[in-house]
Amino acid sequence: MLRRGLAVAGVAGLVAAGPLCCGVAVAVTPPAVDPAATPQDTPPGPDEPLRMEHTCAVTGVLPGTDLGAPSPSQAYMDLPDLWKSAGRGVGVVVALIDTGVSPSPRLPHLRGGGDYVVAEANGLADCDSHGTVVASIIGGAPSEGDGFSGVAPDADLISIRQSSEAFVPENPHPGDVQADRRAGTVSSLAKAVVHAANSGARVINMSIVACIPVLKPVDQTTLGAAIRYAAVDKDAVIVAAAGNSVGNQDCNQNPDVDATNAKDPRNWGSVVTVSAPSWFCDYVLSVGATDAAGRPAVDDHGREISLFGPWVGVGAPGVSVEGFDDHGGVINSTFDANAGLLKPINGTSFSAAYVSGLAALVRAKYPNLSAAQVIGRIEATAHSPAPVVDNKIGYGTVDALAALNDDVPTSGPMPHEHLSRPLAVRPAPAAADHRPMLVALIGSAVLLAVLGGLFGLINLTRRKP
Repeated sequence: MLRRGLAVAGVAGLVAAGPLCCGVAVAVTPPAVDPAATPQDTPPGPDEPLRMEHTCAVTGVLPGTDLGAPSPSQAYMDLPDLWKSAGRGVGVVVALIDTGVSPSPRLPHLRGGGDYVVAEANGLADCDSHGTVVASIIGGAPSEGDGFSGVAPDADLISIRQSSEAFVPENPHPGDVQADRRAGTVSSLAKAVVHAANSGARVINMSIVACIPVLKPVDQTTLGAAIRYAAVDKDAVIVAAAGNSVGNQDCNQNPDVDATNAKDPRNWGSVVTVSAPSWFCDYVLSVGATDAAGRPAVDDHGREISLFGPWVGVGAPGVSVEGFDDHGGVINSTFDANAGLLKPINGTSFSAAYVSGLAALVRAKYPNLSAAQVIGRIEATAHSPAPVVDNKIGYGTVDALAALNDDVPTSGPMPHEHLSRPLAVRPAPAAADHRPMLVALIGSAVLLAVLGGLFGLINLTRRKP
């Protein structure tokens, strides 16, 4: 059973940080990155011994669901028209850093890419169902038996399991601030990003989120460096979930924009919760959740689902989504044991998956665009319900057809960066020093001349009577 809900799988285990206990804010600025801190790409495996503590998630189909029709979230993406415009993502590799993916015939282009929970599983096991639903949305194959399809069903998928709600440390540290810390750390996430980038991924989906209170910061040096390495050095489009504020005590809501502050209109100075990896917005496209009409998504009580933040780039459908179970059957709910009923699958994790699928189609149609230019195209064609860029859905809800077809000015290939130290530029190779060769050649010529003279003198002496 998924104790904290499918949409936030892996959040609590990623960072050992407690909730913010008061409303005091500490000024936050866009994070600086140290390129020299990029971790090595070592064989994937857990940072510490883990054991399975909790049962796996139970999934199902809500009563009254018409599986023969696309869900409203899928219908919003208008997949048939997207495929006419850009194909179905063939040749584009998308890596998922998540809770693993369960293989099935509906995921024909899936392969394992490593596992930081159970090394021998190679990313092809998913006790949480989270990563499998994410993979379904990105690259699930259509079927005549139902109306479901992924956005880029011909894209190649690489599954890297980095976290799980079902696993806990076998030997908890006495200093752990959470009594039930789950699998997944900032260190393993950073290594997973490097590994995904080195696996040839053109798009990296990160639907796992760490909500970090600003009063209890966590060292993210290696994570920032890994993300920069993937985005700049390896030119991968990184798409991340913005995070869910509803139902997660660690994700205290941030304020919206402050249009009266000319120096800080997106209100970095009032942030109370950092969303990692989303806040590395120089390199990451952070995605908030919308409903099927493109408005910021709310729960049954009218509370907005997404965690706000000045790093949010766009919004995408994230409520009542569908995906596959571990046998390839279509599901749209998870069982909540506390409530004793099935609940719809909602959250920014799945919004990010829709945008990753779109990014794969953009890369297929425009293979010469850099990762930053792909992100710029998606942001430039989004439709905002507000007159300004806000902290809820950034530049607006994605318009997939416009992202593929509109005439968008091409920006520079590199993003604006905040670096903690200048890049170490390799010195130009020194001009070749030919002096030793010249000395050797001259010396050899002199020696040959002397030997020739001596030989001639000897011959001359022998000829004398």
